[in-house]
Amino acid sequence: MRFRAWICPTLLLSAAGLSAEPQSQAPSPIPHLERRGDATQLIVDRKPFLVLAGELYNNSATSLEYMNAVWPRLTSMHLNTVLAAVSWAQLEPAEGKFDYALVDGLIREARVHNLRLVLLWFGSWKNTWSSYAPDWVKRNFERFPRVQLRNGSGTERLTPFSQANCDADARAFAALMRRIHEVDGEAHTVIMIQVENEVGVIPDARDYSAQANAAYSQPVPGDLMEYLRSHKDTLDSDLRTKWQAAGFKASGNWETVFGPGLETTGPDEFYMAGSGLTVTFSPDTPGPPLAGLATVEEGRFVDGQWVRGRTLAGDDTGQGNSISLDAGRHPGILRVTLYRYR
Repeated sequence: MRFRAWICPTLLLSAAGLSAEPQSQAPSPIPHLERRGDATQLIVDRKPFLVLAGELYNNSATSLEYMNAVWPRLTSMHLNTVLAAVSWAQLEPAEGKFDYALVDGLIREARVHNLRLVLLWFGSWKNTWSSYAPDWVKRNFERFPRVQLRNGSGTERLTPFSQANCDADARAFAALMRRIHEVDGEAHTVIMIQVENEVGVIPDARDYSAQANAAYSQPVPGDLMEYLRSHKDTLDSDLRTKWQAAGFKASGNWETVFGPGLETTGPDEFYMAGSGLTVTFSPDTPGPPLAGLATVEEGRFVDGQWVRGRTLAGDDTGQGNSISLDAGRHPGILRVTLYRYR
């Protein structure tokens, strides 16, 4: 699982029965990443810290009573760190009313068992869905709008293009961070924070709400274009390939700069690449109930234009029913169009 880490700041306070460990010297800096020679190390209490971690199931840490039987198992595995989720719904069950009992308990019990914590913030998104948002957010569709699919149907997901959505999540996350300041500012039991989890839209590649479409048609921000230009040779290979295929353009809207893809094709057309999975299709709009593969092409983008290679059928397409992505057999990109039948 890929994640961004936020390191918790420091404040010399204690609360709710939690107190920082006594210090005989000036407080140590917050946990942070530090370049030392050829390696980047996590520094905790002025020393390199090798994380030997176990990750709990998504909902294990929602109950301190449930965790009573889990802590001894973690220590018996000779771990030094635990990854545990914090749910927005539990932290802020009513708007503006925060319940810190769970967070305080996790920090307290981690200390008792000589373990550090990496907290995973399950806020607006978890595995693309908004299932960990509070009930008062979920029920108010007008104030907290949702992602729309290409076919116009709604989803449970909170759209990131709503300022109300972003502000509500940000306030809750800030409250969580303040609490960690207060109860763990010196002890550094919490060494990292993961902000959100696996944001995305399935089966589409992006939000098709009116706000999202308007943003997609706007120019790519200048700061991002400047970063791309100045880091051209060290960009992520997939991003660089996408930009290169569109002609390394220096400005334009998102499709102009990065070219067409799953987020820009028609409703029955897809571009895909990868390895180790099989893709099948089924309709989600009125009409004939079955979907078949009309055309499957290997190819690549050159100066933003699709250049076709082999055309696939038969054994390479599950007899017209599926796509088995295999980088060895089908390197590069596949362009797929669909049709419907009864």
